[in-house]
Amino acid sequence: MIEKDAQISQLTEDNVVAKVAELMETLDQVKKYNALTGSLKKFVLIVISSVLVFFAIAASVGFLNLVVPLERPQFIVIAILSLFIPIIGIGLGVFLIRKKVSSVKMGDWQPELSNGFPSALKMLLELDWDSTFEEISFGRFSYAIYGLFKTAAYWLVVCFAFGIIGNIISFIVLQQPLFGGPVSGLISLLIVYLVLREDLSKRYRQIRALDSLLWELRWFSNELKRAEF
Repeated sequence: MIEKDAQISQLTEDNVVAKVAELMETLDQVKKYNALTGSLKKFVLIVISSVLVFFAIAASVGFLNLVVPLERPQFIVIAILSLFIPIIGIGLGVFLIRKKVSSVKMGDWQPELSNGFPSALKMLLELDWDSTFEEISFGRFSYAIYGLFKTAAYWLVVCFAFGIIGNIISFIVLQQPLFGGPVSGLISLLIVYLVLREDLSKRYRQIRALDSLLWELRWFSNELKRAEF
């Protein structure tokens, strides 16, 4: 990410080459963020489908238990096995997202930039600044939305797991289920936060860095228009 340089009053040739290298590296990263958009709908569809299948199985088991009462070990095994459906769904969705992001080509600009200042200046002059600003803004939005969906998906799975496993344990020990409702949801949210804390913190820092990048690029484009080399 481009870090905002303090106390820069003018552009030099070395300064321009370094800035262009940082800019192109950041735009490569933005391309990865934008690649999330193409797979985001598929990710959401897979997760929602797996959750619906989980609910369908849970409803079917509940209905079957009314018609033909299941023994407790059978009920526990079915409940635990059904939990793997949303887990597999989320895992598959994350895998597809990462595969799509990994397919983005990086560093195509490096051979040209290795020629120094003339190539760097040429790349800057050919750059569509308005389009670049839009790509960065859209990439930031895609990255944030994916993070929200991912966190929500984890929270759903933890809610299911906490409810199923917690109620199984309480039923075995106390002969009655105890877990469910808002308290279970809040505890699950705390668990998800603890698990994804580093990921959320990294995501927040990167989004803030993209915000700073937009401001710096606007300054840089204005300086470039006024600069004399």
